[in-house]
Amino acid sequence: MGERSKGYRKEIRDGNVHWIIDFRYRDKQGGSKRFRRDARVQTSAGARAEADRLKLHAVEHGTLEPTAIVPTFEAFVRGQFSELVMPGFRPATQERYRRLLFQEGIVEQFARTPLDEIGAVEYRALAARVLERNVDPRPHLALLRTVLREAYELEVIRQMPRLPRLPPKQRKLPSAPPLDIVRATLSASTGWLRTAIALAYFASQRSGEVRAARVMDADFNSRTLNTCKAFSAESVITPKSGHERAVPMAAPLRAILEDATRGKKPTDRLVTDDGGQTPSRQHLYKAFIALQKRVGISPQWSFHKLRHAFGTHLVQLGANIEAVREMMGHADLAMTSRYLHVTSGDKRTAIGLLEGNYGETA
Repeated sequence: MGERSKGYRKEIRDGNVHWIIDFRYRDKQGGSKRFRRDARVQTSAGARAEADRLKLHAVEHGTLEPTAIVPTFEAFVRGQFSELVMPGFRPATQERYRRLLFQEGIVEQFARTPLDEIGAVEYRALAARVLERNVDPRPHLALLRTVLREAYELEVIRQMPRLPRLPPKQRKLPSAPPLDIVRATLSASTGWLRTAIALAYFASQRSGEVRAARVMDADFNSRTLNTCKAFSAESVITPKSGHERAVPMAAPLRAILEDATRGKKPTDRLVTDDGGQTPSRQHLYKAFIALQKRVGISPQWSFHKLRHAFGTHLVQLGANIEAVREMMGHADLAMTSRYLHVTSGDKRTAIGLLEGNYGETA
C-alpha cells in the first residue's frame, strides 16, 4: 500500500500538492472499509495528526461517523494542538503553556474528558481548583479557552462552548525603583551586570533584549542603540513588539558600552560573563537581586523594574509620551500611559494651576 499504510499520503492535482487521509479499517461487523478524504489541514504534520486520530478512533469504535469523532482533551493537546498550534507562539509562550498544561494540572483535570463535554461547569471547576492553591486562575482559564477555540477552528468540535467570562485582569500600576536606587545599583555593579543594568534603564530593554544585544547594535557614530533581537526561552527572535526600535544613547550608557565593546567583534554579545557566555535569564535575575542585598537595598526590585523606571522617570520629567512609547516598543499609548502615575503632589499642583488661572477671590 506504500504511503497509504501510514494513513495519509500526498498526490498532485493540477500541479498542486494535496494531502489525503487514506487508510483501511474493520467496521463493527468485521468487514473491511476504506476511508479517504482530503486532510483538513494541508500540511504533512496536519495530515499525520488527523490520520492518527481517525485510525485510533476506527480501531476503538469500528466506525468513523463524524458525530462520534471527538478526541479527549489530552489527546487533542498532545496531538493537533502541540503539532499545529503551539509552533505559532513565541518560544517563551510555548514554555509557559506547557507548564500550565502539564505541570499545573489542566491536562490532568481534563485528561479523559471528550472536548465537546467541556463547558461552563468544567470551566468553573478548573477555576476552583486553581484558587485552592491561592493562585490567580486567569492564565489557566485563558489557556483552556485557547485550546477549545483552536479545536473549534480545526473542526474537531462542532461548536465553541459558552463559557463564563474571564476574571478581571489584575491591573497594577508598573512600580519602578526611584532614581537613587538605580544610581546605587549602577555604581556598585561591574562587568556584564553593569552593562545589563545600563541597557535596561537607559535603553528600556527587557531582559531577553539585554541578553541578545550585540556590539553591532551600538552605533556610536549616530549615538543610537538599536534593539533588534531578543531571547525567548533559549531562542533568539524579534523583540516582543515584533519590530526593531532605536533609542538615542544617553551619555552614561555610551561610556559603559564603549568599555563593553572593547576588543569584541561586531557579532559578539554586549553582555557576556568572564567565559564569554551569555548569562541565562535566571542568572541575570539572581545577580541583580544579590547586588541589591550587598548594597543594602530592601525590599529588592526585579530586573524588569529597571525598564519601568525608564518609562516612569521620563514621563515624570515631562518627556513626550509618544516618544516614550516608541522607545519602549509599545503597540499603543494605552500601555505607555500606565507610567503616568498620579500622586497627591500632582493633584495639589493641578489645583494650584486652576487657582492661578481663575484668579484670587476678593
